[in-house]
Amino acid sequence: MENSKQPNNMVSKAAQDSANTKLYVAYGSNLNTTQMKYRCPTAKIVGSDMLEDYKLLFRGRDGSAVATIEAMKGYCVPVLIWEVTPADEAALDVYEGFPTFYRKETITVHLDDEKREAFVYIMNVTDEHGNVRELGKPGCYYFNTILEGYRRAACAHLYEFDANLLLEARCYSERCHRGIMSDQVVIQILTIKDSGETNMFDIEAVCNIAVRDGHYALADYLVDHENDYVQFILTGKRKTEKRWLERV
Repeated sequence: MENSKQPNNMVSKAAQDSANTKLYVAYGSNLNTTQMKYRCPTAKIVGSDMLEDYKLLFRGRDGSAVATIEAMKGYCVPVLIWEVTPADEAALDVYEGFPTFYRKETITVHLDDEKREAFVYIMNVTDEHGNVRELGKPGCYYFNTILEGYRRAACAHLYEFDANLLLEARCYSERCHRGIMSDQVVIQILTIKDSGETNMFDIEAVCNIAVRDGHYALADYLVDHENDYVQFILTGKRKTEKRWLERV
């Protein structure tokens, strides 16, 4: 009798998991269907979307940085939408280092011409000690895992998955790590300056405001490039790859 009950319980548990599914948004290595199926065998792709006003970035130690997305006007990120069970979500929580490394946020996606709620993992820009996780270069294996996800999505005629968007994200993160003062950094400096909240030569205060207000490009830049920042405040000129340019 005990053995006859066990399959019924298993069927009941499977039915319960199926009823409690959620939508999960993938933009990084979990675009790779082979990797995702290994980690979450019961997950299935139900659609794709383009997240407006988000930017794909790589954060972490240079050479092993990993993907995240951050709210940024004028940018977009292609994503796959997965339907996952509670067991899948638990496996994802472990993989993503939730809640210390990545947090979960609820966003709206478009699926079958309807707006639906889904969850997404977004990296915590500061660690438990308050240190900023800088932009940096991803490892080759990790990057190629994402690139393969883009290629397979493109082969499935998901037009949003243009590999150039992925390459641009890597280049942007690498440039910021090398200390090039991007337009984004300049805009964020001027935003804080115009607020009049602090003396712009008080670098610690500027960095704290940048992290508080989500100006992460500036926070990243200030970690290793204080002298270039001070030069910009003094002269209005910024350092680029080739030369100092007048502020536009």
